Amino acid sequence: MGPLAEYVKKRDFAVTPEPRGRREKRGTRLRFVVQMHHATRLHYDFRLEADGVLASWAIPKGPTLVAGDRRLAMHVEDHPMAYRTFEGVIPTGQYGAGEVIVWDEGWYELAEGSDPAHEIAHGKIKFVMHGKKLRGLFTLVRIKPRPGERGDPWLLLKDHDAYEEDAWDPAEHPESAKSGKTLADIKAERSPKVWNSKPKASRARHAARAADPLPKQPGVELATLIDAPFDDSAWLFEIKWDGYRAVCTVDAHGKLALVSRNGLDLLRQFPDLADLAHAFVSMPIVVDGEIVVLDAHGRSDFQRLQECRERGYALTYVAFDLLYANGRDLRATPLEERKELLERIIRDDTLVLYSKHVVGKGVALFAQARKRHCEGIVGKKRTSAYVARRTRDWVKIKAHQEQEFVIGGWTDPRGSRKGFGSLLLGAYEAGKLRYVGHVGTGFSAKRIEEIVAHLKPLARVTSPFADEVEANAQAHWVKPRLVVEVRFAEWTRDRLLRQPAFLGIRIDKDAKDVCLELPVHGGT
Repeated sequence: MGPLAEYVKKRDFAVTPEPRGRREKRGTRLRFVVQMHHATRLHYDFRLEADGVLASWAIPKGPTLVAGDRRLAMHVEDHPMAYRTFEGVIPTGQYGAGEVIVWDEGWYELAEGSDPAHEIAHGKIKFVMHGKKLRGLFTLVRIKPRPGERGDPWLLLKDHDAYEEDAWDPAEHPESAKSGKTLADIKAERSPKVWNSKPKASRARHAARAADPLPKQPGVELATLIDAPFDDSAWLFEIKWDGYRAVCTVDAHGKLALVSRNGLDLLRQFPDLADLAHAFVSMPIVVDGEIVVLDAHGRSDFQRLQECRERGYALTYVAFDLLYANGRDLRATPLEERKELLERIIRDDTLVLYSKHVVGKGVALFAQARKRHCEGIVGKKRTSAYVARRTRDWVKIKAHQEQEFVIGGWTDPRGSRKGFGSLLLGAYEAGKLRYVGHVGTGFSAKRIEEIVAHLKPLARVTSPFADEVEANAQAHWVKPRLVVEVRFAEWTRDRLLRQPAFLGIRIDKDAKDVCLELPVHGGT
């Protein structure tokens, strides 16, 4: 069992419901979890991924953000990675019986050294935490036991940095980072999640059922743009993510496919996402989501996604729907049930971000999205099935105007600019490409060079637009193949873009699918 030998030795798996576990492959980021655990006494289980397992310390007073505070941390046996997602009750009579919540979770990076297992073995590990509560530089260091003291004592210290806070007490932040629940909430629940293995009979019944065939390159469900947020208890609402839509499929042999809505192989474009093959506990599986790059505030940033290779930005796959898992085609299953199962089967929650939602309160979530400068929100009927087309069961409300358009031409550059002055944009309406305006801002020199390289092979003599184009310089025409994302202030009365700015090239959408998208009224 390697590093889990002591863990296995201490437990009778005929009695305890805890997972036997195994060493797992390291993902793109090192993960951590801090679990608040009320067993014999209240304590915090502090766990860092190291060598495929969770190196673990029990901290009676919990971690802190007060720089210089020293917290006793008793080093205990390594735990399997499966431990980090549990929240609920370990039943009476079992090892560690009591309530557990995921008090904090996230990823960390080493501030010194390159191998966390090596650092721990030598008695000191210095690391930077990227959690929901714990952020910044920390140190764990082994100390000598006091006379008569048993165990392996360490100290956890918060180092001085921008994240330190005076008089910060973990007890004042008792909510789960995963569900928002407290230990008292878990204890008060009539039917809390209990960490027990499934009954053998249930497993046998499941195995006896024939599996549904795995969907082959399923289409995606699209949302209808509406003009305003609304409240309705029959709907759930999520943040709208700004990236590349991608269906993730892992077949029974572990082969990963990551496909855009227009059938493009996004794994070739983003090879860093290869670890998605190991990111879910169910296999085969089909997940609908979005490839994004998150900024320091956890917001998706389409421009960063465009620059992820050049600048080394980390990629995240935001999962918001589940089409197939556990041998079942789930597309006819109500949305809320699909999402509940999706949240449970995510194994790598540093590479994969579950898209959380609120029920009924679309107006409040939209206000938060605007305050945080997010793209907007998406509303979905809680009972809806998954259908591969645009539907009114899914609606989107944008906090600011942003849309994809097709390039139909370009104008000569002025002054010192090279390549082009502006791009001439259009969108399809009744099968014809309609001119919507031009965009001349938001380009770096490198992006201009890249766009010019795309446009040169598409040159044509005549305008592809069905209507008149009033350009402010000599216009040159191209076949309408290249799609770009543009942010703008509003539509004019003539349905032209006001104050447009270029955001990036859309590799994931076909030009023929880019329609003039004007909001309709209402969502119910």
